[in-house]
Amino acid sequence: MAPPRTARHRAALAERLRDLRRGAFRSGAKLAEALGWPQTRVSKLETGSQIPKDSDLVDWVRAVGANDMVLAELRTLHAAVHTEYIAFQEMYSARGAGPTQDRYGRLERATTLICHYEPALVPGLLQTGQYTRELLSAPASAVLTGATPELIEEMISGRMRRQEVLYQPNKRIQVVVGEAALRTWFGSPETLIAQLDRLVAVADLATVELGVLPFDRAHPVMPLAGFTVHDRTRVFLETLTGEQELVLPDEVAAYVKAFDQLRDAALAGPDAVALIQRIAAELRDSSSRAV
Repeated sequence: MAPPRTARHRAALAERLRDLRRGAFRSGAKLAEALGWPQTRVSKLETGSQIPKDSDLVDWVRAVGANDMVLAELRTLHAAVHTEYIAFQEMYSARGAGPTQDRYGRLERATTLICHYEPALVPGLLQTGQYTRELLSAPASAVLTGATPELIEEMISGRMRRQEVLYQPNKRIQVVVGEAALRTWFGSPETLIAQLDRLVAVADLATVELGVLPFDRAHPVMPLAGFTVHDRTRVFLETLTGEQELVLPDEVAAYVKAFDQLRDAALAGPDAVALIQRIAAELRDSSSRAV
């Protein structure tokens, strides 16, 4: 099996640093001496066990006598490395739930166009507090990465704060969800019904464009996972255990194209609202008969 793409990026950067050093110094120890670094630091960078900072790249290029074109090449490889996974457990243990959610909020406030696709759940910016609580408390959700009830409550509070971006007049927030997102519940059907009512209300906001891809329509994209695109320049992917950010133009362009196709295929406006209301009515009817 081929190594993950991010592992290949890291290996490529390490190999390029090693090649540059070999062209100017007989050993890593000699380069370390020239830079005033511990030899172990050079070794870690050359093996890919440590990711360099930008200042490390600048120092490395100067020490080996390379030019600005080489520095630009290294920075491109460095950017690719930063598409690597960030594990939620590490993220929340390092920053805490509140600051991590606030970081997301700052990114969203700095973004003009947010495009979000989810095949089977409601995106965080549109969630009710109880929907978020039941989602994160599901047996194979945030608890898999060690989230405690207290941490989950911090995450909920942070996510609710982030929703202020929905009311900023300079924003364009385009959301496409699969019909499965309107039918999947994590704790109780009553919570899902309230969530669907929330979607109907949010769909009326001037900043929000809500699309629904119904089951009876051809799906133009493999519904492997949800993703978010910020200003068509970066992509965020989320799994059960971590988050990945993509910044390489070719990769970002693929997700932009996928979202545009999803948006074209989805029901929008009154048609999307009508489907949401019909499903909510079905759930209400089913719940009342179950009592």
